[in-house]
Amino acid sequence: MPSVVWTAWRHLPLVQELPEKLLQEQLDGGQSFRWQRLADGTWRGVLGACLVEVRAAQGGLDWRGRQGQLVAERMLHNYFDATGGQAVAVDQLPWRSDPVLAAAIKNFSGLRILRHDPHETLIGFLCSSNKRILQIKVMVAALARTMGEVVVDDYHALPSWSRLARATDAELKACALGYRAAFIRGTAQRLEARPHWVEEMQKLSTPDLLIELQTLPGVGPKVAACVALFGFGRLESFPVDTWVVQALASAYQLKGWKPEQLAEFGRMHFGEAAGLAQQYLFAAARAGLLSVPAEVKPRPLKRKSKQSPKRRG
Repeated sequence: MPSVVWTAWRHLPLVQELPEKLLQEQLDGGQSFRWQRLADGTWRGVLGACLVEVRAAQGGLDWRGRQGQLVAERMLHNYFDATGGQAVAVDQLPWRSDPVLAAAIKNFSGLRILRHDPHETLIGFLCSSNKRILQIKVMVAALARTMGEVVVDDYHALPSWSRLARATDAELKACALGYRAAFIRGTAQRLEARPHWVEEMQKLSTPDLLIELQTLPGVGPKVAACVALFGFGRLESFPVDTWVVQALASAYQLKGWKPEQLAEFGRMHFGEAAGLAQQYLFAAARAGLLSVPAEVKPRPLKRKSKQSPKRRG
């Protein structure tokens, strides 16, 4: 079996520093499930059909790819928001009047939403129901290894919808998907017939995108919001998972609120970059660094919101 031949290391300048601690949160904090940390601190991942490595460096990141593969530096440039476009969105968040958010941003300054491929994002979050990040990574890796095309050595791309639509029960069982296998197969059968689904959905407004995604098997409000945020770059999307429920309940005095109410609060309170705020709160909550000031008083929730999607069917 051939071994990987790497290119020379190259530098990817970033507007904001991305030290090792923050790089770990970016690549192993629930946005992506295709990266692994090596013993020397380097991160290795498969993006599409490309095998790449990145490591923290002064002024940005160092990266290298497999010799002979077409790895466009522009892909990594967009993936890591090299120009710092999201910094403008962060500054527009209500951190000046929200000490909880301000503390989270301070603790994870420079944290960004990675720009993923919608296909890979949807597969990853179809596996996420009631699972921890490590367990999701294991399932996603098994899908790639079992049905994906070889990139090099033991590294595989994620399978196409066409391949997943024809997966046998034995193949899906080998990936330890449990009840999620039906979601993967069902969604694959739907999207196999829609080769331009990404382009079609990209044209939709965010509320309509969330509705459309929820027509797919296994895609509820949280998964739809994650795919919209991490796959389609809709920064206004506000996923609500267990960590976010706990964060909003304790820090914003919203104990007992339903997930759909919390999602609406997130969109209303944090605004057009609510998804960025969600990621900061998510990171702070997981790290045990969430500030809980007694004086926090959340904005009252309106009963009707034009951005509140309803699930079809």
